[in-house]
Amino acid sequence: MAGYWGPKPTHSPYASGPCAVYFASAGLLHIPRSLLNENMKQAAQFRDDDSSHPLYELWLDNIKLDAGHVIIHYLITGTYQCLQPQEEEEEKKFAAELATAIRVYVAADSLSLPALREMARGEIFRLGEWLSLPALIKVMEEAALSFDAYPGIATYVESRVLSYSQDEVIHGSHKADETLDALGAPDSLSKVLLRSVLLAKASEDRQKKEPNYRLSTVGYAALELRPIEEGMERAEKRALRNAEAAYEEQELGPLMEKKKKGGLKHEEWARVLTFQRNAIKRAEEESMERAMDAQRWLEGNKSTAPHPIPKEGK
Repeated sequence: MAGYWGPKPTHSPYASGPCAVYFASAGLLHIPRSLLNENMKQAAQFRDDDSSHPLYELWLDNIKLDAGHVIIHYLITGTYQCLQPQEEEEEKKFAAELATAIRVYVAADSLSLPALREMARGEIFRLGEWLSLPALIKVMEEAALSFDAYPGIATYVESRVLSYSQDEVIHGSHKADETLDALGAPDSLSKVLLRSVLLAKASEDRQKKEPNYRLSTVGYAALELRPIEEGMERAEKRALRNAEAAYEEQELGPLMEKKKKGGLKHEEWARVLTFQRNAIKRAEEESMERAMDAQRWLEGNKSTAPHPIPKEGK
């Protein structure tokens, strides 16, 4: 996608124009008024003072300037571009760009810019792959997101942790030791929990090498991880389906009560039928997802299942 690998400016080239857009900490950028969509005008405070030289001001002061640059650049060019990070170390540069991408993802959702949100999701996936698990956890902590509101990002973090778990099984306890060193002293609850997982994995691996280790008599099913981006997208769709279902159920209740009391008008019947069709469609989508998951599990179990574990005493 354009803007990923091209040169990134140190300062925004859009600092002029007829509409002043204010971001957090007095960050100011300009954009031609015609490029602002109606959703942005409704989400912000838009003012015209009726003078001979109208002053247009758009206040988005809940959005940081780094994310603001991405938004303005997208509105003008239709592409994703962030400012060059000022950090020296490579991992810190990736972490800074990831933090920006997360802020853009959240802002694009609130401003109803779905295409930009898709681009930000791709950036989160791309940049996150360059970060160690502890570095990723740190960025997510500093973002202070409500994962209930952004299930796609929650799914991404879960996938990274599960991917690490499988990777550690392949590479042994030294992999956990390396990550523990990178994690350092845990100074937050999430780091304490991550450290506990790492220690448990390292301990389990070492225990298996002890002479008194006994094989379990219970087999286990292979775990196949869904591609991370697909998992993020499915989590977002599931959240949207649930929100749509809750809204339509709330709307349907009074209509059904009215039907019991004396009947519905033609347009009300049309709404009821639409809600019912939507419910059937959602059920079919959920059923299809479950069927696909079952097929994935069967195929993965055939191709990646471990060797049979011998019973004790044989």
